[in-house]
Amino acid sequence: MGKTPVPLSGSNQIQAMFNAVAPRYDFLNRLLSVGYDRRWRKLAVNEFDSFTNKNFLDVATGTADITLEIASRQPSSNKIIGMDFSKSMLELGNNKVSGLDINLIPGSAENIPLKDKTFDGVITAFGVRNFSDAKQGLREMYRVLKPKGKIVVLEFSFPQNGLLQWLYRFYFENILPLTGRIISGHNNAYSYLPASVANFPQGNDFKKMLEESGFEDVSLKELTLGIVTLYTGKKNA
Repeated sequence: MGKTPVPLSGSNQIQAMFNAVAPRYDFLNRLLSVGYDRRWRKLAVNEFDSFTNKNFLDVATGTADITLEIASRQPSSNKIIGMDFSKSMLELGNNKVSGLDINLIPGSAENIPLKDKTFDGVITAFGVRNFSDAKQGLREMYRVLKPKGKIVVLEFSFPQNGLLQWLYRFYFENILPLTGRIISGHNNAYSYLPASVANFPQGNDFKKMLEESGFEDVSLKELTLGIVTLYTGKKNA
């Protein structure tokens, strides 16, 4: 199946898109995933082996759902930081984490403004596709991990079953963009989503990208009939 043209390009345009849809972002996530997005995030956070006295970084945190999930497992954690390049997303996220020991900071994955070997776990949910340079973003995530640290990546994918893939692509490429456009008021945001998934490496191709970024013991797990894939890897050095 050929590549799908991506209607948005460049980090500035994508950043502007997320700023524009931020007010309706959480609502649309729940609606368009039929509530499954919460389950996917819980399963992603489950991949961390331990939460006691650990430091975590959520890259492309959006409105901070992942950081909140981590905090719910470890209320007394040393450090939980969420990072995003969208000011509007961070403003909404700060409202949600108010009163909790969570720090949300501006920044891009390609140049994480944090020190080497700081975190025990680094995670990104539905964010890698939006990096302007995915390989550089993964290398940066590797850099800020401590030795023996773990990366968790949650991303959309297409089911391998032919009929399921056809049904899913029909929903993803027709119903989802129309619904998203009506509710968010943004013409391109939810057309960009299916196009970005179609053009992004999936399965073993993304597994290889993680390995080329330095991660070892890389594995993948399909969720919800393969419409989402959960990747993990370790920094053994």
